[in-house]
Amino acid sequence: MRFVIIEDDVSIRKIICNIIKKYDLGTVVAECGDGLKGEAIIADYSPEVALVDLLLPGQDGVELIRKLKERGMDTSFIMISESTSQPMITKAYETGIDFYIHKPINVLEITSIICKVEESRKLRAVMSLISQTTARYVSPDAKPVEQDDNAKRNRNTRINRIFSELGIISEAGAKNIYQLAQLVDVRLSHGQNQTYQLHELYQELSVAIEQDVKTIEQRVRRAIAKAMQNVANMGIEDYHDDKFEMYSGALFDFKEIRHEMASIQGKSAYHGKVNIKKFIEGLLFLAAE
Repeated sequence: MRFVIIEDDVSIRKIICNIIKKYDLGTVVAECGDGLKGEAIIADYSPEVALVDLLLPGQDGVELIRKLKERGMDTSFIMISESTSQPMITKAYETGIDFYIHKPINVLEITSIICKVEESRKLRAVMSLISQTTARYVSPDAKPVEQDDNAKRNRNTRINRIFSELGIISEAGAKNIYQLAQLVDVRLSHGQNQTYQLHELYQELSVAIEQDVKTIEQRVRRAIAKAMQNVANMGIEDYHDDKFEMYSGALFDFKEIRHEMASIQGKSAYHGKVNIKKFIEGLLFLAAE
């Protein structure tokens, strides 16, 4: 991956550059210490990842990221700052950052977060490729390709294992999540993953299993919220746990996992918010591996 670093402390820029180089995380293509110049540099280089300080001369990091996000840039933003202000951190996440790193720089944290960003970008790329490929070769009225029995059994086994590791296999909503995933899979096979709406899936499932939409939605949301809580607890216990690293990025927005962790630790009154669509698509991605 290509990195741009916008940080007014030269020593911190050097530390980050050395970490990226030492752990073979990618290439730093540009760096500077000014917010206005940083905006122009990121727009010019279009890096996969930009590490941006919160407080910068010229303009602050939040404003810099807001402007670039409005241009529709695909860059992933990691904010670095000494600030521990929860409102400030929340504002940064609302602007569109992927992760927030507190100073002083910790080697383990920064390498772990960069790896999470890379995995998240890979997941988005795979979902986009599936959409483009199926849209190109499958006509809108074509029937989805039927999976053989072995493929179905293997996927079912992987999904059950994931539910078990998430601690939701006994939840009533787990079955509904699986049923919704099947409906999404049909749409993926038609190249429609960018256009389907959740309320359409709930309605379709409601008719199929003869249960009201509200009950299905509540069960699904409750099960995913419990999964988020369990994953957040994994991170609190061991931030570098393999399952935590995999599920926190593939099934959830990591910023929401961080909110959930802070809530569990009593540092915030706000729980993480679940993204049902991301959870289901991530589940299909993991089950297909």
